[in-house]
Amino acid sequence: MKVSVADVSATQKKLQVVVPADRVQKELDRRYRQLAKQVRLKGFRPGKVPRKILQSYYGKTVEGEVSNQLIQETYPDALKEADLKPLMEGDVDDFSFDEEGTFTYTALVEVQPEFQVSDYLGLEVEKPDTAITDEMVEQELENLRDRHAEVKSVQEDREARPGDVAVVDFTPFIDGVLYEKGKTADFNLELGAGALHPEFDDKVAGHRPGETFEFDLYYPEDAENKDLAGKTVHFQVTLKELKEKVLPELNDEFAQKVGGHESLEALKQALRERLQKSREQAAAMAVRQAIMEQLVEKTSFEISEKVVEREIDRRIQQFVHQFTAQGINLDPARLNTPEIRQEQRPQAERDIRWRLIVEQIARQEGVELSDEEKEAVYQDVARLYRTTVDDIKENYQESAAVQELIQHKLEEKVFKLLEDNAVAMAAPKDQEPEEAEE
Repeated sequence: MKVSVADVSATQKKLQVVVPADRVQKELDRRYRQLAKQVRLKGFRPGKVPRKILQSYYGKTVEGEVSNQLIQETYPDALKEADLKPLMEGDVDDFSFDEEGTFTYTALVEVQPEFQVSDYLGLEVEKPDTAITDEMVEQELENLRDRHAEVKSVQEDREARPGDVAVVDFTPFIDGVLYEKGKTADFNLELGAGALHPEFDDKVAGHRPGETFEFDLYYPEDAENKDLAGKTVHFQVTLKELKEKVLPELNDEFAQKVGGHESLEALKQALRERLQKSREQAAAMAVRQAIMEQLVEKTSFEISEKVVEREIDRRIQQFVHQFTAQGINLDPARLNTPEIRQEQRPQAERDIRWRLIVEQIARQEGVELSDEEKEAVYQDVARLYRTTVDDIKENYQESAAVQELIQHKLEEKVFKLLEDNAVAMAAPKDQEPEEAEE
């Protein structure tokens, strides 16, 4: 097999592959022998149809099948021989069976542009404070207490007040016209939570069950509900019932009930440890995010538009899989609109840049996965696909599942290198990390 490469641009290579005549003819002969056994033509006995006759009838079909097979079989080896690592599947734009009996095809390959990453050791990054105060623990305890509160109907005749749960019917009007989608009955409105509008709860507070009242609220241009954005909405509200939260007493019995802890102090200690772990995880994520942002910002190189589009495709497919996993049947076309693709473009390009930067730093620093680390990847994939490690090594080393895990582990090693060499600075007191989701 003869392989040659020509530069097209900083991100594209033209790969030409010439498959030897003996291999081509061997495959053509095999296909025509199979075809001769299957074809029934008037005047010829089964299996005795001359090849020239078969070629006149089925030549284009056979050549199409053989060309597809030869490309599939030789393309991976051609990439290795040319030392090309494509960023996506190549596009075969030309192929032919030559007079000499050889088969030639060319493919346009999207590749990583040549670039260097500089000044990646000693990056200055802010590390948020991870200290846990007694006030934080008490607040977490109050949140837990609130989640286990009982909601009971208010028996006394009184006005609604913050903290109550008001059962309301409400009907909205826009410019005097009923907004049908917003009409709601038996809505449990926790006064003070601001679930509907920052001022809605205040309009309900002070009223008693059985009262019907009206008020206007303005929704800003950036309101989440686009139907209401920039408009004044007139509400008719009926307060049907009033409920109140009855908070459990904070004692050892509460600690045993909500988490199986021996005492209230043991519960507080568990909350402190959970908060500590969460804040440390959030701080670590913030440091990594800062490292990524600095390197992506300072490292410039060209990315093929086709590669960006393919990454957008991948992200949209991920969204579809997530919805499917949640039991939501969604038409993929609803997520593959020009508007959504445009929204996804900045993050898609950022992800590609970071992935290429990681690989380049790994090359510059000689960071590689050890045999043990690769073996762990094969074991993980084997468990996922319920097969053997040997099967993964033999048949799936280049699969997306294996390559994604290898990329992830390589990224972890590069992050460790960057973090170990970063210069940590204390973040401003008003910039505390958000708790990591569990």
